Amino acid sequence: MITQHEQLTNHIIYPETYPGFQGRTSLKYLLFLLVIFSYSSLFAIEKFYFIIRVDDIQSRTTWEPRRIIDFQEAVESRGGKISWAVIPHRLIEIQNTDGQLTRDLRESVARGHEIVLHGYNHICPTCGQSSHEMYCSSTATHHTYEVQAEMIRQGMDILWDSLQVIPRSFVPPGHQADTTTYRVLLDHDIELISTTGSTRDSMYHHLYNLAPHSEYTWTLSESEYHAKLRTALSEIESRRQSDGYYCLLLHDPFIRQGYENGRVIAWTAELLDSLRTRYGRGLAFVTLSEAAEIFNPSPVNVAHAENRIPRTPVLHPNYPNPFNPSTTLSYTIPQGGHVTLTIVDVSGKAVARLIDTYQAAGKHSYHWDGSSPDGQPLSSGVYLSVLRQGDRTVSGKIIFLK
Repeated sequence: MITQHEQLTNHIIYPETYPGFQGRTSLKYLLFLLVIFSYSSLFAIEKFYFIIRVDDIQSRTTWEPRRIIDFQEAVESRGGKISWAVIPHRLIEIQNTDGQLTRDLRESVARGHEIVLHGYNHICPTCGQSSHEMYCSSTATHHTYEVQAEMIRQGMDILWDSLQVIPRSFVPPGHQADTTTYRVLLDHDIELISTTGSTRDSMYHHLYNLAPHSEYTWTLSESEYHAKLRTALSEIESRRQSDGYYCLLLHDPFIRQGYENGRVIAWTAELLDSLRTRYGRGLAFVTLSEAAEIFNPSPVNVAHAENRIPRTPVLHPNYPNPFNPSTTLSYTIPQGGHVTLTIVDVSGKAVARLIDTYQAAGKHSYHWDGSSPDGQPLSSGVYLSVLRQGDRTVSGKIIFLK
């Protein structure tokens, strides 16, 4: 069968095959060619994936206001997403006594941004410096499996208790880690790391790495503003061609409105505007975990990955997302027990109960047609899928488009 695209191509090469052609070149025919070439170019759009990673949430600093929402809104308004590399211990330190950071991050997750585990407290247990944690680069000390596992466990517990989030990605403080770190991450069901080194490849067994690229906004000054913008655009184009993605690195607190009257916010917004103009529909904003799903849909060790049971319930990204008319939700539970899988709207109201029964340990899936219990289709919009087993709850954002 000849496709529509092939028919259009034939009309361009052999214009006499186009209905109404009278054997002469005319202005109408030239216009027709222009339209056809524009239409055909839609089939050749190559996706370029752009990641925004912000580290050290929330640094100990006196710059006010402390909120991260100003930066988030600037990114969101341009279609972007953020992977927040959160130092878990910051959530229980004195600067977060009022709970503002917790509220900001909860809202961010609900809006489709990502929480990335960034160590435990960003302080080395050997030398006490804050420039590294999992491996002591000052004394060349490899921390034991037990020491590193305890830091990861405590960090994940804080993220769960504070945000009800189980992180899927990890950023090693100071980009310092060793093979023991990699083993600990895999044993805690984290299969994506973002650190220096070989990128779009497995660093250790099926631990996949998406390396960050450059940072342009550390103590960004007014005199550097435009020069760094030009340099960033040039490097992004180069990395687009070589890597197929770009990971822009930033650090809290420079993303705050309190730093130089929001200079980094303005710089990032201007950069994203330029990228949208340059790449158009070829530009796709994704989180670290979403990029990993795109570049590495099947782990290297598929059999091991499929059979390994996590210690806590895991809700996998639904596919497709956004979806119309249906999507598949999958999840893995650590042991047999009563499980519920519920769809709620942004106000927290349950609109559909998909699973409410006992299930055995392992991976399960549910194909949902986007309808409510009475069979009526839901309205287009953002919803949350909420998985519960015992006292554990995990959620994910799903988008229904009509």
